[in-house]
Amino acid sequence: MFGKKYFIIGDIGGTNTRLAIIDSNNTFLLKKYYKSKDFGTFSDLLDDVLKSNSLRISKACFAVAGPLNADRNQCHMTNIDWNINSDELKAKYRFEKIILLNDFEALGLSIDKLNKSDKSELEELTSKGFDTKGVIALIGAGTGLGASILYRLKDKHLPLSSELSHHSLPIDASNKLEQELVKYFNKKKIVLEAESVVSGKGMTNIYEFLLSKKIKHNKKVMNEIKKASIEEKPVLITKYACNDKDLLCIKTLNLFIVFYARIARDLAMTSLCSTLIIAGGIAPNIIQVFRESFIEAFAQHEHIEARKLLENTSIYVITDQDATFKGCINAMSLL
Repeated sequence: MFGKKYFIIGDIGGTNTRLAIIDSNNTFLLKKYYKSKDFGTFSDLLDDVLKSNSLRISKACFAVAGPLNADRNQCHMTNIDWNINSDELKAKYRFEKIILLNDFEALGLSIDKLNKSDKSELEELTSKGFDTKGVIALIGAGTGLGASILYRLKDKHLPLSSELSHHSLPIDASNKLEQELVKYFNKKKIVLEAESVVSGKGMTNIYEFLLSKKIKHNKKVMNEIKKASIEEKPVLITKYACNDKDLLCIKTLNLFIVFYARIARDLAMTSLCSTLIIAGGIAPNIIQVFRESFIEAFAQHEHIEARKLLENTSIYVITDQDATFKGCINAMSLL
């Protein structure tokens, strides 16, 4: 082991955290998976890996679900009460170097490393091919909602992070049901923003709204969802929708996808991207539903020129579970 260098990289989320130790050849030596809420702080979680491992870790790169401060050394995470400070971590664990990235910056940095023709890494929903020269827009729903815009610099795509979760609620003013959803959110004091409908908790919000409308449903399924944890609810809704087991779950997923497509459409129009990439923990599990429903809703626009632009956009889903790790590795090679 003498003379070898070892690095730790991490995908730090509000629900789940994944850590890995790699060597200087980017070979994975260890991967560990945690439920974030099982730890009071990120440092407590990091202790579990580093104190049980004899390797001397010289560098670290962590992708965190939340905005970084201007100095890029601190993040108060969005969906868990963790404050991550790179200076404190560097001092405590004696890292030579540490990099903090927004999680969608890390995903953006993975794009050039993903095999565009391998469905286990990227799966295309359209049939237009990957435009390597154009702007790429990246969006993803999981515990929360994130996004990034990738611009091309020479032969690389570099990400600009954003906080899309606070985008305005994507409501159709002419749709009576959606107007009723706004009233329901106001009554329940749910913030009228994108993440309230496009995220795991957003899917649950839609389900509970439609349940209040007395839509026909399977009572056994409803009781199972009602008793489930916050993290399990969207998993169950998706499961029963995709299996055609419950009309309420089907309607929930359909409305969720419509909202998802509208927000992605706004991002695509803002960035004038040639390729849209969908990330996050939800889309890879329902690719066939996305292929049928997302594309149709995404291309809807009153202006014909805008509609043409959207119809010509390539759409992919990241299916590689290690994409964030690959982005962290790329970041360490660039910075």
